[in-house]
Amino acid sequence: MTYVDLNAVRAKICDTLEESHHTSARKRISEIERNAPAATQALAPVAGVRGFGVLAMSKADYLSLVDFTGRLIHPDKRGAITGPAAAVLARLGHREDQWIGHVEAVRSDFSRAIGAVEILIDKASEIGQRWLRGIATARRLARG
Repeated sequence: MTYVDLNAVRAKICDTLEESHHTSARKRISEIERNAPAATQALAPVAGVRGFGVLAMSKADYLSLVDFTGRLIHPDKRGAITGPAAAVLARLGHREDQWIGHVEAVRSDFSRAIGAVEILIDKASEIGQRWLRGIATARRLARG
């Protein structure tokens, strides 16, 4: 989700998430602007598929995390967001370097879920599997 939400910024079509029309980030921002309590609502499951969720965080935390990711990944791209790191990282138990590693590994190292080893093991159990692709990558990233 983060990768797609940052496409407009990366392509230098806009400079901020607020200006990135036609993204789920902009949709969430608009919802929060219309209804402030929406900021504390949990993110919905990905694509509405039962059993496949996202990190346990609010819409506001997700937007903060996307904004932070836009500040660090691919600084050589035409567009990037500037400023300090998101506080949500610490609340989720991630270090900056771990989060970056997870985001960069999305293309090939993970499938269905992304997160710490324990989270992936719990998710696998929750959906009736013994493992999920990406557990080895999560272990490597945790050793950092």
